[in-house]
Amino acid sequence: MDESQTVGESFLILHGTGGNKPDHWQEHLVRELREAGADVHYPQMPRPDDPELGPWLKTLRSTLKSITRDRQLTVLTHSRGCLLWMHYAASGDYRGPKADRVLLVAPPYSPPTGRSGWFPMPLEAAKIAAVSRETTIIASDDDEFATFEDAQEYATALSVPIYLLSGSGHISPYYGYGPWPWVREWCLRQADFPPLPNRIAEEIP
Repeated sequence: MDESQTVGESFLILHGTGGNKPDHWQEHLVRELREAGADVHYPQMPRPDDPELGPWLKTLRSTLKSITRDRQLTVLTHSRGCLLWMHYAASGDYRGPKADRVLLVAPPYSPPTGRSGWFPMPLEAAKIAAVSRETTIIASDDDEFATFEDAQEYATALSVPIYLLSGSGHISPYYGYGPWPWVREWCLRQADFPPLPNRIAEEIP
């Protein structure tokens, strides 16, 4: 990767419940972007196995305050990290720069764990637009935590585009989403939508 491609950009990566296993696509992405010289922020949320909205929001706001406003910001979220970003947007309490691009990957409709406060989701299109110039959802049609129709409800309520990665489950290592070349290239502005599935994922029955 050409280091010059990341000059003037910052990346914020938000994990989901439990944090990420070493082979998760977000873990690979963090390493690859840092190797390219990018300014990468990857906060580890408190009590990841028993997520509580308040402390997660506090950590997110603190991280955003540390990101300089003279760089373009790209935000990449997975699973509960998507919900965290949507709650942050709805709160109106913004502590950092407005994002240029936000990717919400596999937002759950009914997460398996977590304390109260996460649901019902506050879905306000104007507030999502207030925290990002461009927001996009990527979802699968066999995700155990949300149907594609559930994800479409998010997209409709937020007035954002949604793309289908068919047969990709929760878009996690179990479904072949360790290294994900397309998302790396999208970050480097070398690829656009629609998203391409991981070749490994295509081989998993």
